[in-house]
Amino acid sequence: MKFNRLLILVVASFFGLRGLAQSAEEVPKAVKEFYDLQYSVNERTPEEVAQFGQLNGVWYCTQYKLNQESKEFEVDSKAYWAWKYILDGYCVQDFWYQGEKETPYYKFFKRDLMLTQLRVYDPEEKIWNVAFINNNNREGPGRVFGLFKAYAEGDEVIMDFEPQDPENYRRITFYDITDETFEWKAELSKDEGKTWNVTWKISAKKIYD
Repeated sequence: MKFNRLLILVVASFFGLRGLAQSAEEVPKAVKEFYDLQYSVNERTPEEVAQFGQLNGVWYCTQYKLNQESKEFEVDSKAYWAWKYILDGYCVQDFWYQGEKETPYYKFFKRDLMLTQLRVYDPEEKIWNVAFINNNNREGPGRVFGLFKAYAEGDEVIMDFEPQDPENYRRITFYDITDETFEWKAELSKDEGKTWNVTWKISAKKIYD
């Protein structure tokens, strides 16, 4: 028994796995194919690119939604989130993947939810330009395509969405970032950004590097 456990650890180490996800599922093929195509990082790449580049790897995510009645956060679904450098290290791309069984909204459409984002840092403006697109096809909740800005504030990285109206200010924050875990939260403001309420959270654990 000890020998078998040791063999499993050796094999996992050889292939770069840090451990299985909480669901005990293997990393999906689509996620692995995206992440395994790696690119080098040019030595002239602005050091700020590491603000998002530090998330390089594959993460297993647990999403929590706010129960409007109890005001408590409840587990909503699980997902895989892969990050890597592209374009000689000047751009960071991520790939979000949820199997249809893990995505309540997509069970009806019988397909997995996939989303990718391109994040490019502007050293003159000291801000990130981000574009995202997904396979929503306007059948599920959320937008199909979007553009927004992001910036670092201390050890956190904040993404701002252009407000649609004074009661619809939104932002996303990456925080408590370590080599093995990070936290994510979506917030909503109804008073033009004076106060914020958390509406959605993600806890991520690195499983593949």
